[in-house]
Amino acid sequence: MKKIVGLFLILLVTCLPLMPSEHNLEGGTNTPVECRDIAVPKDGNFTPENITLSDDVFHSDLPLHAETWYFEVICSNNYSVVLIITLLSSDGARGAAMVGLYIYREGRMEVMERMSSFSFRASDKMPLIEISGITVIDGRIEEGRLVYNISFEMNGNGIELQFVNETDGWKGEMGMGWWLAVPELHVTGKIKVDGGDMSVEGVGYHDHNIFSLLTPAVERGYMDGKILHSPVSVVWGYLMHGIWDAGTFAILSEDGRYMAVSPGSTKITFSSYVYDHGIIPTEVFVSINDSESGISARLHMTAVDFHHIRLPFLHYWRYHVKIEGEINTSSHSKKVDEIGIMERMLY
Repeated sequence: MKKIVGLFLILLVTCLPLMPSEHNLEGGTNTPVECRDIAVPKDGNFTPENITLSDDVFHSDLPLHAETWYFEVICSNNYSVVLIITLLSSDGARGAAMVGLYIYREGRMEVMERMSSFSFRASDKMPLIEISGITVIDGRIEEGRLVYNISFEMNGNGIELQFVNETDGWKGEMGMGWWLAVPELHVTGKIKVDGGDMSVEGVGYHDHNIFSLLTPAVERGYMDGKILHSPVSVVWGYLMHGIWDAGTFAILSEDGRYMAVSPGSTKITFSSYVYDHGIIPTEVFVSINDSESGISARLHMTAVDFHHIRLPFLHYWRYHVKIEGEINTSSHSKKVDEIGIMERMLY
């Protein structure tokens, strides 16, 4: 019992990491390491399914568990934002809630605000979460589109943003957990930094996860990222089951509709390693060659900046990356040259 509780607490703090250590690649002191990732990709088994609004609610039919709601936006003014809400509960009203707000400028973190509370309410009918009497997430359907109004403010820093979906969302079992994603949303609203408001507009991403308490005991970690500009976008993942065992997957969205890339068609490799609380890659190559679906892609992601999250028994890094390459389908050919967000977790 103590082991399970301990693993659960580790998982909870993973969702809202503590004590970030920032790292700027320019002029850094980390030493490059000449090596490749030792995990060997194999065919992925992730099968996406359509979502409804009710999938994005708190799952009160489950026993005590952790759920996270993650929102990110890359704004047109070189700012980017990540908001994470984590609940530890069985009924959406008792347990603990945590909120983490991260605001970046040109990939470098300027704001980190975190709050925990034992006063919260999460609906199991709508994506509606209130923490300490304040509505943080209010999701609904308006004119046939998913609309999320999210807000949070602390110490003169905050956000008030609206996310409206541009592509269909998908869901599915992922390892020992469950994952829902809405890959591309149009975002408008305001962010506040040191008491000063600014209007923003950008491209957003949203996901919702349910975690198994035993995940850190049986899995090694993951790395994932996304390319989010219409008419074609891609979400990719590299799931490390063990040192020698990993799976890859990619979900492509085209003209608002998603499709899974055929198993075995996605190859993900890493290079340009540095030492930062362990050996980690700063370059990622994603190659897709799915002749059955007429999809091909060559994508190269290079870290602009990242910060490490110090956690007991766990390591987490959030990257801002320069993404270059191309994506081709039977209907579209798209050159990619943009900034995105990527993450890496090791248990």
